Amino acid sequence: MKSASPCATLWQRLNAWLHQVPISDPVDRRNAVFMQWLLAFQGLRTPLMKVYLLANEWPYMTATFFDKTVSGPTVSIAVDLGTDLAISASAWLGFYLIRVGQFRRAVKQFLATQLSCGVLAYGAFGYKVTPGDMILLITLALGGLMLGRRALWAIYVTILLVIATGMTTDYLHSSGGSHTFFDAYRDLVFRTFSYALITIILDRSIGALREALSESDTHRRQLQHEMAERERTQEQLLHSQKMDAIGRLSQGVAHDFNNVLGIVLGFSQERYRIDEPGADRSPDALALAQALQGVEMAARRADAITRKLLNFSRHDTTNIETFDAAEAVSGLEPMLRQLFPASVRVVLSTPDTPLLIDFDQSQFELAILNIASNARDAMPDGGQFEVTLSTNQDSIILALVDSGIGMPEEVRARIFDPFFTTKPAGRGTGVGLTVVYNLVTLGGGDITVLSRPGKGTTFRVRLPQSRRLAGVSAEADGLAKHSALSSVWATT
Repeated sequence: MKSASPCATLWQRLNAWLHQVPISDPVDRRNAVFMQWLLAFQGLRTPLMKVYLLANEWPYMTATFFDKTVSGPTVSIAVDLGTDLAISASAWLGFYLIRVGQFRRAVKQFLATQLSCGVLAYGAFGYKVTPGDMILLITLALGGLMLGRRALWAIYVTILLVIATGMTTDYLHSSGGSHTFFDAYRDLVFRTFSYALITIILDRSIGALREALSESDTHRRQLQHEMAERERTQEQLLHSQKMDAIGRLSQGVAHDFNNVLGIVLGFSQERYRIDEPGADRSPDALALAQALQGVEMAARRADAITRKLLNFSRHDTTNIETFDAAEAVSGLEPMLRQLFPASVRVVLSTPDTPLLIDFDQSQFELAILNIASNARDAMPDGGQFEVTLSTNQDSIILALVDSGIGMPEEVRARIFDPFFTTKPAGRGTGVGLTVVYNLVTLGGGDITVLSRPGKGTTFRVRLPQSRRLAGVSAEADGLAKHSALSSVWATT
């Protein structure tokens, strides 16, 4: 393979440099490359051509042009050199402005300079001796293409003003009244309609191009969005299938583990033999019985966890029941203390009166454990996890507060999205909080999250109180109300 020539390499680098402009608008960014070339060409062409004319064609220029202007050669030469200098400086200023990202400002000042110089030139030279209107046509097309319809029509009006200025100069300097007012301005009508036709054509063409580009850009963004959604959906499907397989596997493991726990519980029942007549009640036997009691308590706790795992992995239908949320939260205290390390202080605050809700108790506990698991990961150096239960009109409010690292707003806004997780691979699946959100909303409640980096996180869960409370008289005293609630709880 042949390597690129130095000229080709230099050209590629120059072209890449011209494309590197900090311009956000896609149309302006595309036009910026062409405008840089045009401004650089104009900034070089104007002074170089003037130097050539001064060195080689000056007598001819003076005889055929400057001597025939209405203002005389001295004024005409000064205006000619001054306008060329202004246009060259404006071209390089525009080039600089594009490089710093101010595309429209660059084009506007360049076109304004050209039109201002046109007014001066036509005013000094007159309309009849001015060599053509090619620069005016280029200005008209450039303004429409780069700045849009409003600039196009503004330039059209300004061009008519430029031409009228030259005609006025001719009329004012006409000798002996050889030119009437009609003779001086009769070409203005023709110029008005001819430039109007050109402007209308440019307007329609530019509008069609911009509309086509806008539609193309819209379709491109829509296609990118659809592709991203498809990739996200496919990723979620694959993750869901993986989680389903893990759920089936965990169901089998939990079932077998539950059988082993049954054997452990069976052996732990042997501690009751110490209560039989004639049993050995020595200190060692009592210590062994106490140890077996601890084994039984741990095994029953593990049994409760595996049963929750079995219920969850089997996708059983929700078992709505009426239970006391305060009692359920208090019953979770041993699990929560085992879930958190010793460096985390667990605080539970529940009212003494029952707070009845219609919910699946196992799912209610699962939701609390899921949030607690996230709180544990948010406090690697220790802290405090607080669970508070209270009432608000016909609802219960469950607040779970940790003093962890918190999260930024962009993370907080997505924590309930399926499979969204900030944990490293192998540490999180992104489904725990999604499950919590679905459980709460299906139960007729809502959940909000407050968090700031370094300020901890608060989950606020609102659930409606049990409908069975509607039959309790609002005028009953505290004792009668407590009795009625106990009666309701007993029937469930």
